[in-house]
Amino acid sequence: MDPTKQLHLVREKLQSQIRVLQGEVEALDKTLKVLQREDPEAAMNRKELRTLGTTDAIRRLIGSEFITPHTIRDQLILGGFPCRNGKQKLLNIVWATMKRLGKSRTSGFEIGQATDGKFALRRKASPHGANLLPLVESEKAVQ
Repeated sequence: MDPTKQLHLVREKLQSQIRVLQGEVEALDKTLKVLQREDPEAAMNRKELRTLGTTDAIRRLIGSEFITPHTIRDQLILGGFPCRNGKQKLLNIVWATMKRLGKSRTSGFEIGQATDGKFALRRKASPHGANLLPLVESEKAVQ
């Protein structure tokens, strides 16, 4: 066989393998984004909450367990979210936002009580056992 033809065959085979690997990398990137949305502690550690709006930051912190507005407020502050008007004002904003998210039928959240009996919110579980993860606006633009 002609050496030029052999090199073209090897090149085509390598390009095919590269396309497969690129698809796998893209799938891993999407999985990482989902896992990052599920992990509020990672978001706090990266201080990425400061770049989000109030509602998106709160959505990011609510997981599958019931969480109170006080806890969300404290996590927002630890995550670098600006607290210009004081902690109590931020708590009022968090409480109102969580209440609104819990009442919305399309938000993917449900209202309940924490272990101490106080108002709390968590993500609704899907019928398949996975959490519903509504995208925040900044993530919709990436997709």
